[in-house]
Amino acid sequence: MRIYSIFHVKKKHQAFVYGRERLLFDLIQSSNTYEHAMHPTQEISYLCEPLDMMEIELIIQQQLGNSFSGIQTKDHQIFLMNEFKGEIQIDIFPYYIAVVCVGSRMLELDLFATLSKLSDCFIGFNKDEMECGWLKPLKFHSHERR
Repeated sequence: MRIYSIFHVKKKHQAFVYGRERLLFDLIQSSNTYEHAMHPTQEISYLCEPLDMMEIELIIQQQLGNSFSGIQTKDHQIFLMNEFKGEIQIDIFPYYIAVVCVGSRMLELDLFATLSKLSDCFIGFNKDEMECGWLKPLKFHSHERR
């Protein structure tokens, strides 16, 4: 089982966070992730965009619905099942997306690719395995990183 927290960094702060992902990871890890659901810390609300929960739910259903044999939705929760890949549970909150994957790593790759179509500002954290990274590789011009 792999558990991810996915945040949407504000475009204007993306260049600042780039290269400092571990600092954001430490900030998120030092607080209770579920507190971010309705009451994000001041730092999180400054760096990250509130999510359009309905849009994300809709795009996930549209993009992943055909790839999975079973799909259930309820109150911004999405359960996807695939007999070969496994199961994925997605909970969409105002400031982050909680993801639980059981099975192949293809589950999160499918989700990450879908979210990357919405924006290049999504960043994911896996506390258990101490992993973090952008869902879509960032591209900056030299003057943007300064």
